[in-house]
Amino acid sequence: MLSRFWQLGKPYKWAFLAGFAFLLLTNGLNLWIPWLLRDAVDAMESGEPLSTVARLAMAMIGIALAQAVVRTISRLLVLGASRKVAYDLRNTFFAQLQRLGASFYDRNRTGDLMSRGVNDIQIIQSFYGPGMLNSLNTTIVYVAVLILLFRIDVGLTLISLTFYPVLLFVVNRLARHTYSRSVAVQEQLGEISSRAQENLSGIQQVKTYVQEAREIQVFSQLCDEFRTRNLALARTRGSMISVMGIASGAATLIVMFAGGQRVIAGSISLGDFVAFNAYVAMLAWPTIALGWIINVFQRGAGAMRRVDELLNEQPDLPVAAEQGAQPGFVEGDIEIRDLTWSHPADEGSEPARPALRNLNLTIPRGSRYALVGPVGSGKSTLADLLARVYPVEPGKILIGGRDINDIPVDVLRRSVGYVPQEAFLFSQSIRDNIALRDPDASDEVVARAVTAAHLDGDLAKFPQGLETVVGERGFTLSGGQRQRTTLARALVGTPPLLILDDTLSAVDADTEKAILEELMQASQDRTCLLISHRLSTLSGADRVIVLDEGSIVDQGSHEELVQREGLYSRLFVRQQLEQRLDVR
Repeated sequence: MLSRFWQLGKPYKWAFLAGFAFLLLTNGLNLWIPWLLRDAVDAMESGEPLSTVARLAMAMIGIALAQAVVRTISRLLVLGASRKVAYDLRNTFFAQLQRLGASFYDRNRTGDLMSRGVNDIQIIQSFYGPGMLNSLNTTIVYVAVLILLFRIDVGLTLISLTFYPVLLFVVNRLARHTYSRSVAVQEQLGEISSRAQENLSGIQQVKTYVQEAREIQVFSQLCDEFRTRNLALARTRGSMISVMGIASGAATLIVMFAGGQRVIAGSISLGDFVAFNAYVAMLAWPTIALGWIINVFQRGAGAMRRVDELLNEQPDLPVAAEQGAQPGFVEGDIEIRDLTWSHPADEGSEPARPALRNLNLTIPRGSRYALVGPVGSGKSTLADLLARVYPVEPGKILIGGRDINDIPVDVLRRSVGYVPQEAFLFSQSIRDNIALRDPDASDEVVARAVTAAHLDGDLAKFPQGLETVVGERGFTLSGGQRQRTTLARALVGTPPLLILDDTLSAVDADTEKAILEELMQASQDRTCLLISHRLSTLSGADRVIVLDEGSIVDQGSHEELVQREGLYSRLFVRQQLEQRLDVR
């Protein structure tokens, strides 16, 4: 974790060093003023001319003005560098999110990731900015003031430091509680963010099932826990600041009493006593601020631990951007050899039941294959593996004779038009959503994709046609419109492998059949893998593969499978009966 702190700050080390140099100069000017004040008091006490005192007063005013300028420069340098560190960290954080694969997002909640990317990075920025600025300032003030105090009067200085050993012991004990309670607060904030994000994403379901009151209650309980943890942290911080204030005040009282006696006894001059008190007063704020500094460092350490956990995550697949932009597609027969695969298990949980078992299949280039089977039979899992959403063992899947693991990720994914079950759209225009694969796609290319997806008839109903901006996740469109928009997105760029995972379930059976037939006719050289629960729409497929519990239990043409007394035939007859009942 310390290496991460150094790594983030290293690019701006000269800005930090320059800021600290100006901070050193600031404190030098500040410490000069009490010394001049001492000379002024001694001058007045010895009856020197008023002009001498006036010159000293003007010197103090000039030094104060110079100090204000220098202090401003030091703050601009250090705080500016801390903002640049936060800027770099946010970009690194987001880039890491782009690298991580599906298994990572299966294990982590969106709200917690957002909390780490926003709140924790803000805390880290405070560490590099006000935290480092004040910690160095406190160090400089303590060292310099103690040197000056010992120079004025050693005995009085030792008396003023009476409470500090006890202070350091108490602060050390409280600092441990500050770290643990700070981490607890940040983790609870992640819980709140996750709940809020999930609730807003599923707001329609919450309202449909009249769960507003329950959600408010659950969110209120999370906020109560957040308040409890924050109060525990505040009590620790408050105790630390109070102890600092008491120690500082007690030191001032002791100095006033013991120093006054020394002035009366003639051991030190009145000017020395005034300067001594001024320097002791300078220790008041750094002493009180020490508690805040410790809290910032402890919170920064907790935040860095949470961010570092994510930055240290290793992608389960090679990063596409690191492969370099390589032109062209990967094409050829798809071979699946003795494939057994399970979804990654969460840490500490039992291994998942294999989603695919001993699967062997060859899909010739340019063919149209269909995958069918009951829910949970492994159809979507196989589609995910072909699109490299999840990693697979070497030698299990080959495309064009090449192991899928040897094909650069960007080349493979550019070669696959994959439309998963969930039709996700961004809060952008319909055109931007369709052209996601190729933002520079021409209007002609987009228009062909729109026509192939049977979306052109709906565009006339949209206020601005293709330029209509859809709502979050595309909720301003109907389910069928969302599905056909994502289908058009997959068709842009004419990828040689098209995988449709129950893509048209929200449109009627006749429309789905018409779209699939047109796609197959227009894609003679394209390999199509269709997953559909409507078996009547698969009559145009070259071959239908029937899966059950992750294994192939039957295969053949639609007509052949209907004639057999197998799983496919039973599913087909059931669907025919359901359709007749729906018509009645």
